[in-house]
Amino acid sequence: MPRRPISRDLKARIPVLFYEQGMKVAQIRHVLGVGKTLVYDTLKFHNQYGVPYNPNIGHKGRPRILSSADAEFLFNLLSRRKTLFLEEIQELLLTYRGIHLSTPTILRSMQHLYFSRKRIHSQAEERNDLERSAWMNMIADLVPNPDMLMFTDEASRNRRTQQRRYG
Repeated sequence: MPRRPISRDLKARIPVLFYEQGMKVAQIRHVLGVGKTLVYDTLKFHNQYGVPYNPNIGHKGRPRILSSADAEFLFNLLSRRKTLFLEEIQELLLTYRGIHLSTPTILRSMQHLYFSRKRIHSQAEERNDLERSAWMNMIADLVPNPDMLMFTDEASRNRRTQQRRYG
């Protein structure tokens, strides 16, 4: 049977039922619906530490590489500049925070900060609708058939755009 986490308030009732109410272990198990080992461990921790759990148990797993200040820097960086590549973020973290992270670590940190991987859509900032309509009128005067025209948009092209379509 897999272990399930037991709340601390339920564990806090075990010493009360055992010492103050005088219940036996079997009765406590029946009333609270917990296992025998949990009751004995809780009573042992209560006698050793004065609390129904082991306060010396640390967190499991590897400690985080990014501190909270580093995560805040990453969050502010991504909030201001949304179209950064992972390699650029890596360089900025090394330059300004002095930490070297792998790109998968940066990606996981971004997901932890609720940034998702979305398609990059860039729009020309110098776009002017009045000038655009004047240009279209000029082209309409020059070219009688629209099938004669071919348009390419290189406003948001750079060397990496052909390989990577996501930011």
